[in-house]
Amino acid sequence: MVELTAAAVFGVYAIASALVLQLVNTEVRTPYMDEQFHIRQAQWYCMGAFNKWDPKLTTPPGLYIVSLAVRTMGACTLDRLRAVNCVLGCILFWTVYALIRQNTRPFRAAIKALTLCMLPTSFFFAHVYYTDIASLLCVLLAQLLSVHKRHVWAGVVGGAAVWMRQTNVVWVALVGGAAVERWMRENGVVSGGLVQSVGQLVQWMKSPRRWREAVWVAVPYAFVVMAFGVFVRVNGGIVLGDKSNHQAGVHVPQMFYFYAFTAAMAAPTVLAEAQRYTHAVTSRQVTCFEMANYALETVYANLYLYLTYRPVLSTAVGLALTLVMAVGVNRFTVEHPFLLGDNRHYTFYIWKNLFRSCWWARYLYIPGYVSCMLGVHAALWRAPALWHIMWLVCTAAVLVPSPLLELRYFTVPFFLARLHMPTSLPRLSIELAMYIVVNAVTIYVFLYHPFVWSSEPNQLQRFMW
Repeated sequence: MVELTAAAVFGVYAIASALVLQLVNTEVRTPYMDEQFHIRQAQWYCMGAFNKWDPKLTTPPGLYIVSLAVRTMGACTLDRLRAVNCVLGCILFWTVYALIRQNTRPFRAAIKALTLCMLPTSFFFAHVYYTDIASLLCVLLAQLLSVHKRHVWAGVVGGAAVWMRQTNVVWVALVGGAAVERWMRENGVVSGGLVQSVGQLVQWMKSPRRWREAVWVAVPYAFVVMAFGVFVRVNGGIVLGDKSNHQAGVHVPQMFYFYAFTAAMAAPTVLAEAQRYTHAVTSRQVTCFEMANYALETVYANLYLYLTYRPVLSTAVGLALTLVMAVGVNRFTVEHPFLLGDNRHYTFYIWKNLFRSCWWARYLYIPGYVSCMLGVHAALWRAPALWHIMWLVCTAAVLVPSPLLELRYFTVPFFLARLHMPTSLPRLSIELAMYIVVNAVTIYVFLYHPFVWSSEPNQLQRFMW
C-alpha cells in the first residue's frame, strides 16, 4: 500500500513531466540559450572527442558524462539529451521522497516530494539541457546516503555533485557537517538546544581520543573539499572556461533576495510556523529562553516576538536590522551586465521595474526583507541548532560571492530548508497549487510567446527563468 501510494503520486509527476518535455521538443526545435553550449559539448563527448572543450562553458563535465548513456540508443540528439534531465527529475522525486519518508507518513511524504519537484525554478530546468537538475539530484542523493550512514558513498556522490557544479562543494561540506552533528546527537555528545550544545561541544573537543570516530565520519566529505581545493589552486579559480563574466565578488543583497524567494515559495508554511512560534511563547507553553535554546531564535525568531510584544525593544531591533540591510543594499548591490542586458530572463524585468525605477526603490523592500528573514528562520526553528547555523553559513557562502541574480541559484538552499520545515497537507496543497499555476504560465509563455531581437531577426527569443 505504501509503494502504491507513492507510485500513484509519482505517476502524476512523470506524466506531467513527459508532456512538458514533448511540448518543449515540439516547439523549441533548436538548442536555446545556454543549451547551445551544453548540447555541443555533450555531442562531442558522445563522439569520443573528450579533448575538446567549449570555452563558453564554466561548469565541469559531469552532466555530459552522465549523458553518454544516450549513446546506447543511437545519436545524442537534442530531444534525447533533454530527456536525460527529465529522467533525472524522476529520480529526484524518489530521492526527495526517501528523505521525507523517514519521519512522515507515505501519502504526505509523496505529496511533499511532488510539491518540491514542482518548484518552478526546478521543474522548468528538468525539460531543457542545463546542469541544474543533475546538480540538485547529486546534492540530495549525497544527503540521503549520509542520513543512512553510507558516508563513503555519500562522499562519492558529493564528488559527482561537484562535477556537476563547482559551488556544490559547499553543500558537500554541509552534508558532512550534518553527518558529524547527527553522530554527536546519537552518541550523546550534544543534546538540547544551541546554548547547551555549544558548551557540550567545547568540553568534548578537549579530549582528542573521544572525537576520532567523528573525524572518520567526516573524512569522505573532507576528501572532496580538499580535492576541490587542489583543483582551485591548479585552475587559478573555481570557474572553468569563460572567467571574464563570472568573477566572484561581495553581493550581500543576494541573501535578502533569497529570503524573499523562500518566504514566497513556502508562504503557507512560513506564515503558519511564524504564528505558531509566537503563540507557543506568548501562551507560555515554552519560555523565550527555552525556545531560543532550540535554534537561532535569539537572533531571528525572537525578533518576531519582540516586534509584537515589546514595542521599545522591537523598534530598536527593527531599526538596527533595517540599518544593516540598508548598508548592505547601498554598498554591496551588484548589477551584473547580464542582468541589465538580457531581456529573456524574468529577473531583467524584476530589476528594471522594481529596483531601477528610481534611486530609492531598492530601499523600499528592506522591511519586507526583514519580515521574510524572520519568517523563514521561524519556520526552521525545529531544525537542529547546529544544522541551522551551518545551513545559514553555507547559503551565504554560495550566494554572496555570486554577482549575478538568477532565481535558479536559490533552488538547492531552498530544497534543503524546505525539507526541514514541517509537513502539513493543507499547506502543501496550497504550495502545490501555487507552483502548478506558476509553471503553467511560465512554460506557456516560454513555448508560445517568443519574440525577436532586431539584431537577430531570424532567431526566436523566449522568456525563461
